[in-house]
Amino acid sequence: MAALFLDTNVLVYAITCRDRNAVNLLFHSDYRLVTNEYAIKEARRILYRAYGHSQEDIGEAIDRIRGRCIVLPTPSAESCRKIIIDDHSDRPIVAGAIAARATLLTYDHKLRVQAKRYVETATP
Repeated sequence: MAALFLDTNVLVYAITCRDRNAVNLLFHSDYRLVTNEYAIKEARRILYRAYGHSQEDIGEAIDRIRGRCIVLPTPSAESCRKIIIDDHSDRPIVAGAIAARATLLTYDHKLRVQAKRYVETATP
C-alpha cells in the first residue's frame, strides 16, 4: 500500500474537524500515513494561535496524530535547499514526502502544483 504524507493543514483540519475527508483519512483509514516533526511543530503553533486550543488539548491531539502516523524527523536544511518552491516554509513538507516516498496530501493548491516536480500530490 502506498504511503500518504500529511501536510500541516490536513493535520489541523482533521484535529479541528474542519474537513470530513481529513477526519476520515487521519482517524478512520487504513492507509499508511506519514508526516514529520516539522508539520507537527507547525500544527501545534496553529492550534494554539489560530484556534485557541489549550496546551493540554494540543498535547492530546498530537498524541492522536503520533498514534496514527509514522513521524519522520524534520528534514535537513541541505535537503530542503534542493527544493525550489515559492513558500520556503513548505520545503520541509515536500522534503518529508520525498523521504517517505509518499504522495503529498495538502489543501494548498499552489503547493500541490509546485510540489508535483518532486512528488505525487493530491487533496484528501
